[in-house]
Amino acid sequence: MPTWCDTTYKCVGDLKEVRELHKGLRYIDKRKTTIVKNGFGTMWLGNLVTKLGGDWEKYRCRGEITDYAIEGNVVTIYQSTAWCEQEGVRECIEKKFPSIKVYYREEEPGCDVYYTNDDTGNYFPERYFLDCYEEPQYWRTIEEAAKWVEELVGHSVESTFTAIQDALDQYVEKQENPDDYFYSFHEFQVVD
Repeated sequence: MPTWCDTTYKCVGDLKEVRELHKGLRYIDKRKTTIVKNGFGTMWLGNLVTKLGGDWEKYRCRGEITDYAIEGNVVTIYQSTAWCEQEGVRECIEKKFPSIKVYYREEEPGCDVYYTNDDTGNYFPERYFLDCYEEPQYWRTIEEAAKWVEELVGHSVESTFTAIQDALDQYVEKQENPDDYFYSFHEFQVVD
């Protein structure tokens, strides 16, 4: 059984192609039946690959679209995928729509997968992430993360990955019921 990864795509390109991609997503979403029989339903990634003219059997399509939106020349696609981003889906989008570049961010705590291909930070500017028992936190810089942790723990924290995680671990250990607390600090790695 897989661990589930939150994957987000930002599909950026020519407005006409972006609208066409959004129209395809709406088509899949509004169907009463699935394009291809599967265990996920109408929003299965394989249905999108098929709608784009690809062969779902040639790509990893383990996952489903949980939401999507269009704003200007950007379509955002939220997905729940098995283990990691299903890169074949991204490849199919870019092949069908040559003007579109798909930027993604994937978050999977079970396997410590935190990646993005947005090297400029235009679409996913946050580079640091805190998975915790409360609301998850995102920051653009490690200095912002250290400042937030300082406010939580009540003392200064060096702006390094190790210092931040150590401060969080020590904070949890000092709590009356440490099992009720959870903090796991991560850095998004930029990949090609």
